[in-house]
Amino acid sequence: MGTSKTRESVFRFKRFDVANSLSAMKVGTDGVLLGAWACVPDASRTTVLDVGTGSGLVALMVAQRFDNAFITGIDIVEEACEEARVNAAASPWARRIVIEHAGFCEYAGRGVSFDAVVSNPPFFKTEIKAADRGRMLARHGADLDYRVIMRACAEGLLSADGILSMVSPAERQNDIMFDMELCGLRLSRMTRVFTKPGAQEPSRLLWEMRKDKKASPPIVEDLLIGSDAYKALTGDFYL
Repeated sequence: MGTSKTRESVFRFKRFDVANSLSAMKVGTDGVLLGAWACVPDASRTTVLDVGTGSGLVALMVAQRFDNAFITGIDIVEEACEEARVNAAASPWARRIVIEHAGFCEYAGRGVSFDAVVSNPPFFKTEIKAADRGRMLARHGADLDYRVIMRACAEGLLSADGILSMVSPAERQNDIMFDMELCGLRLSRMTRVFTKPGAQEPSRLLWEMRKDKKASPPIVEDLLIGSDAYKALTGDFYL
């Protein structure tokens, strides 16, 4: 099971295609997981911000899953925005997706709040930059890391009952937990993603955080890539 990829770097999902030649960050498992897993508030109209939208994959998946979602995707790389606009315009949800060329800090400073924020942010600590400038900006953007995203959400980017969803390498769990509490957010849901049966540690974590102060414990689940649960999660997308 998977996507169909053409020679032109177009990934074909069940209900939309993703051209992926200009965006530095390519279509991959992390983005598919986040797009299939993230939730938005149950309301007649919900605003969603996709931070670092790249080719627009997560925005498209959220639009497919939630008829009430109106998504704004932002990216600091202009070529990625151009590609995301083409992908959104060719989809069945063109009227509900807007792509803007903007850095995260500049955009967050506009004073607009969203009901949900989704992001697959850069998590590399290393100072070594990728040779490709676009990939470097996507992974090491000076104004975009998980701390910046969480802080902005806590300070008003996220509405009072809003939801922040992110994906991260598992080894960043302690760092993120510490900074999440420091920002005043709470963990409402986490899925630990395993790539191999019998693995002792997950490779990725899917995070759901909220601003409200409810005392309910977080929902923590495990997910194995390729399992029946994984196929059920991604089945509406993969060919």
